[in-house]
Parts: sequence; C-alpha cells; structure tokens
Amino acid sequence: MQATKMEADELIESDRKILDELQKGRCTPAVLVDWTGLSKQTIHNRLNVLVAAGHVEKAHESGLYELVSDPRDD
Repeated sequence: MQATKMEADELIESDRKILDELQKGRCTPAVLVDWTGLSKQTIHNRLNVLVAAGHVEKAHESGLYELVSDPRDD
C-alpha cells in the first residue's frame, strides 16, 4: 500500500515541531517529548500519522525515527 503524502497546509503545529527536530537528525519518541514539550501521547499519535503519510520512517526497531521527506519543502 502506497502512503498518501500530506501537504504542508495539512500539518498541525505538533507535526511542525516533530519535523523541525527530525530535520536535525534521527530521534526517539522520548527525545522528541523532551525537545518539543509535547506529550508522549501526542508524539506517538503524530509520528504514526507522519509515518503513514510516508514523511517519517522508523529507522530501527528500538524506536529511532528519521525524516524521509518534509512536506514543507514541496
């Protein structure tokens, strides 16, 4: 199944904060919680949305995530 990319105008503020951190390099959800100030649940939910859209991928089974494509660059 092919992911449906999100457009920049579909992003919410939480997505932008997560993408900003992932532009700097790979992160775990716990690090994203610390660096963004977002709740653990919000990070988990939005990472799932960004993964489903094909913009972020899980780089390692330990929970390390990386940016694949930033919809703000389109």
